[in-house]
Amino acid sequence: MLRKNIVGLLICIAAMGFTTLGFAGIPELSLCTAEMQAATPDSNINVYNAPDGSGYAMTEGRMLSTAAGTWEDATITVTLLDSGSNPVFSYPFEDIWLENPPATPPPDPNVNGDPTGLIACPNGNTADASTDLNGQTTFTGPFLAGGHVDYSLDDNDLNDGRTYVMVSGLPITGGANGGALQLLFNSSDIDGDGQWTSAADVILFSAKYPSAAGYNYNVDYYFDGINEISDLVLFSAAQNVTCP
Repeated sequence: MLRKNIVGLLICIAAMGFTTLGFAGIPELSLCTAEMQAATPDSNINVYNAPDGSGYAMTEGRMLSTAAGTWEDATITVTLLDSGSNPVFSYPFEDIWLENPPATPPPDPNVNGDPTGLIACPNGNTADASTDLNGQTTFTGPFLAGGHVDYSLDDNDLNDGRTYVMVSGLPITGGANGGALQLLFNSSDIDGDGQWTSAADVILFSAKYPSAAGYNYNVDYYFDGINEISDLVLFSAAQNVTCP
């Protein structure tokens, strides 16, 4: 009889454990946060990318000032919490990535071979590692990616595209600005096809630099508000690079 009671108790404990596991470890995105190291109210930070990861690390972000850009640490720290505000431990890094919906979605996102948003190689913009005991991980880059975020040099950074940390396909909405980060990306892979080619990217770059029509952010890789030789140097250095 005692043995049956013990077995029954163990079954109940196991059932309770499975029930708890069914709810524990699931991020509650309204409680989760993504914070940028050098976050400054109303100011964008840009990070240049290349498909092979030879672009800038997140510690080499650039922010516009009155005359030229300044170097900033754009490293992102992510904290995942469940519905009970408990840290979510060992959430897989490959299920945490970045996305950039355009400020104004175009009718055709690939118009003129110039897509809006960061377009990553497979696992090219995921978190550095799975979450630790505090439910935290980071994005330090450099990323393997092409494309560019929606941006205009209109002195109002609130009008531009945003970066969101995605967790299994849904954005983190907790923290300041509902999870939206004032983080920009551009790349030598202008058309976002995963490779630098003369047939596409050189033609697109030539049409935007130097530009008699004005400033073009998507080739301002040095991010100083000017299309100049520093951008050409970065673009040329990425010659023929591809996603791994």
